[in-house]
Amino acid sequence: MDNKLDEALVKNFPNLYADRNGDMKSTLMCWGFECQDGWEPLIRELSEKLEKLIVEYKKEYPSAEHSPRAMQVKEKYGTLRFYMTTSTAEMESLIDEAESKSAKTCEDCGAIGKLRGGGWLRTLCNKCETERKEKNVW
Repeated sequence: MDNKLDEALVKNFPNLYADRNGDMKSTLMCWGFECQDGWEPLIRELSEKLEKLIVEYKKEYPSAEHSPRAMQVKEKYGTLRFYMTTSTAEMESLIDEAESKSAKTCEDCGAIGKLRGGGWLRTLCNKCETERKEKNVW
């Protein structure tokens, strides 16, 4: 993901992405958002919901040693994967919903897309799929 988009997500959702620049021994967020820019709106929408739930969690469990945080955000097998250090059932439901939406959202541009093969699995719109084929990029 573009550095500016990455930085904006981290700034806007400090509780969720508290480990963004953490040590690789403790988090995979040190690698950033491992997907293309087209999913940023999907990730942003999910992040808004999760950030609110994390704030509530911290109020409810003020003495908790660890609050929920993103551990890894990436593409895998053509769809979004969003892993948390810990989470509630409500958080997991929101994550499942976003991951399902990613299978219908072009990872490159954010348009309506579909899961495609041809090497690596990718969720792409028709335009981005055509460009990928023309460039012979998997």
